[in-house]
Formats: sequence, C-alpha cells, structure tokens
Amino acid sequence: MTLNQLQYFTQVVRQRSFTRAAQLLHVSQPALSKSVRLLEQEFGADFVDRTAKDFTLTPSGELFCEYAQRILSFVDGQTRELRQRIGAADTLRIGIPPTSGSIYYHTLISQFRAAYPEVALQIMEVPSRQILSLLELGELDLGVLLEPVSREDYVAQPAVRSEIVAVVSRDHPLAGAGSVSFSRLRTEPLLMISQEFMFSGVVESLCREAGFEPQVAFESSQWDLLYEMAIDGQGVAFFPKALMDKHPRSEAVCLRLREPCAPWTLSVAYRKGRFVTAPMRHFLDMCGQ
Repeated sequence: MTLNQLQYFTQVVRQRSFTRAAQLLHVSQPALSKSVRLLEQEFGADFVDRTAKDFTLTPSGELFCEYAQRILSFVDGQTRELRQRIGAADTLRIGIPPTSGSIYYHTLISQFRAAYPEVALQIMEVPSRQILSLLELGELDLGVLLEPVSREDYVAQPAVRSEIVAVVSRDHPLAGAGSVSFSRLRTEPLLMISQEFMFSGVVESLCREAGFEPQVAFESSQWDLLYEMAIDGQGVAFFPKALMDKHPRSEAVCLRLREPCAPWTLSVAYRKGRFVTAPMRHFLDMCGQ
C-alpha cells in the first residue's frame, strides 16, 4: 500500500467515478482501476461494488476509505509541520464560499499577499459544505464557514458579522413593512440557494424554529439568478445583508427578519488538533484586526 494508491482511491470515492477521478489525477482509467484492484488484493476484500448501477462502496470499502483519509491527513499535517519547523517556504490553502469573497475576503487576501509575499497563497472558492469536507481531508488549512460551526471538531474565529434579510420586489405586499416575522413567510413561495451551501440549512432551520417547513418554489446555486427572480416578483429570497449593501438595486426591497432573528456570521476555521503554521496564524491575526 502506497500513499499514491490511497490518494487515487479517495479521489475515486470523492468523484464517485473512475473516469472523473482519472481525469483529475491525470492518469489513465485502466491504471487507476488497477491501483484500486491491487489494494483490494492486498487486503483480501472488495472495496467497490461493481455490480451496482451507480458507484457504491462495500462496507469494507467504506471502512478503508475512512482510514485512508485519516492516513493522508496525518501525513499532510506532519509534512507541513516539519517544513514549518525547519524553516522551509510554506503555502496557505484557504477555502472561501462564493459570496464571502466579494463581501470581505478579497480585500483581506490582497492585504495578506502584500504583507507576506513569500507565502504561496492558494484560494479555493467552493460552497461551505465542500469546505468542511476538504478541511476534514486535510486538503485545506483554513476554511471560511457560516456559523454555527461545531466547536467539537473545529477551532473557529468569527470574522464578519451581519444578518440575513428577505428580499422582495417593490410591488410585493410586504415591500413597505420594513421587517417581517418568519411565520408571515409560511405561505410565501421561497427562492432558495441550493443545499450545497450552508446558508440554505441556516434559513431552513430558522423557518422550522418558526414552526413551518419552507415552501421552496425554486432552488439554484446562482445567487444572482435568485436576486433577479425576487426582483421580478417570483417569490421571497434570502441574502446576507452585507451582500445586499454591496449590490443595492432600486427594484429590490430588503426586509429585516424577526421571530426568530437571523444573524449571519462568517468564521475562519481549522480542524482541531492540527499544527497551526505561521501563515495560518498570520491570516487568523489579520482576520481579528
């Protein structure tokens, strides 16, 4: 068993496809399939259910994947700690959700690059749920996450505080209200960001706290599309107020949310127990300023 084999296998699992994994790894599909077969032969078990219609791991494959991820994460952490302690040049890998980059972090990234030009800064713009997975796998050093963040698994430092607002068209019956309770939205068609964003789960939880399941009329991963649909009067959309402040439109009305209130807090997080490199500490310090 080699580290390359573990990396190949975990990439296949992540992509749920030998073809896509081979493309990302820049290896041939037969070579990738052979690598997984050799692992199965070494451990005397099938890891992939090749009789299933869709990509499926066997129970042995699930267990092996869990340990493979732990091993890769451990090796990555130890390698980076060693590089840090012997004074080698380092990188900083940060995951940022699409919205927060335009709201706040583009300025912070520019400041960091100017202050620490020797650090190779790698930015990955992906939804929050994917950031959690990449932090767990050790493929990111820091991730920008929407609260609540589990303090059992992560060290998280709040960096940006705002609130969630409901956005409607100027012709909407609620447009002149100024604020609205969640219960008043019970019968409204809601325009929701897709489930890959933690923002979606936060809004759904607030609706349930108000005693109802949200009536989702449309779901998309495109914030600008939801904005246009709300302006067009097709429903009520939810956005961070900080985003609306940066992109105001005369045709849009922002309503404060109450009962319950809807805070929106972005934190910078890393896995508990991992070695905190100097670039990580520098970035966290800049976030706290």
